[in-house]
This record gives sequence, structure tokens and C-alpha cells, in this order.
Amino acid sequence: MRAADAKAAYETLVRQHAADLYRFAYRLVGDASGAEDLVQETYFHAWRSIGGLREPEKGKAWLMTILRRRWIRSMKASHPLATADDVDVDDTASPLPGPDLDLFARREAVQRALARLDVRYKEPFLLVFLEGLSCREAAGRLSLPLGTVLSRIHRARAALRAYLKETPESGRGDADAR
Repeated sequence: MRAADAKAAYETLVRQHAADLYRFAYRLVGDASGAEDLVQETYFHAWRSIGGLREPEKGKAWLMTILRRRWIRSMKASHPLATADDVDVDDTASPLPGPDLDLFARREAVQRALARLDVRYKEPFLLVFLEGLSCREAAGRLSLPLGTVLSRIHRARAALRAYLKETPESGRGDADAR
């Protein structure tokens, strides 16, 4: 790929998928600053390897894979003795609320619940429900059998329901308490 073509392809990918990358990074990391850092690191690695992108129509999947690999590396680096299952995601930072404070509270409750999910369950859940991949596509992306992805999504949904039921801000906890 010529340098000019590579630059144009890179700029197109960044423009088209910036919001999706940030949203996925935010859900993985749990805070805005960490998500921004992860996305920037993804852009850096994408720029360095843009020449290896053979199918531009699969650019979003390529970027998401880079982001996911960078996230896994950062978890391993920050917790060298821990496995991916042992890493607890920080959920202390959050964006400023907009005019709909109820919606903001529900979103924050969901983010806190996602932060509590085991990494094994969070990844397939986010790929399917946030990024819109099919379960089969998520299985391929994660190099897991389809049945494993299905069971992990099931466990993620059950855990999220339980976490949100505990949380009054989610809108469900108050109703159960009455």
C-alpha cells in the first residue's frame, strides 16, 4: 500500500469508527481517561500496521481486535501476577451528567455493574450487545467455541440482572424494596 493510500485508509477508519472504539474501550476500562488512553494506543498501533490491512471493509473488526489486544496487554502489565480473571476494573470516573439525571443514573448503574463482571463474561457480552456482532462472530474474534460464548453471555446477563437489582439507581431496586 502506498503511503498516501495508507494515510487515507487510516483517516477513514479513524473517522468512521472513533465513537465505536471509544464506547467499547469505556465499557472495558470503566473510566473516560483510561478509555481515551486505550483508544490513542489503538490508533498508534493501527497507524504502524495500516499496511497490513488487506480488507478495508473489515476495518472496524481490525481496530477492535487491536484495542482488545492492547487492553489485555495493559491488564497483564499492571497486574503481572494476576490472570485476566483476577483483574478488577476501576469504575470511579464518569462523564458529567446531562439534563436527564435519571438516564444518567441508570447508565452509571449499568457501568458499575459491567465493571463487576468477570472479564471472561464481559468481553463476549460487550461484543454482542454493544458492538452488534453475532455470537458466532464474537466466538471467532475471541477464538472460543460458540457454546462457550453463549454460556458466557448467559452468565453475564444473569450477573448483570443481579447487580442491577441490588442498585437502587437502576430503577429496579426501589420497586423491589416496596
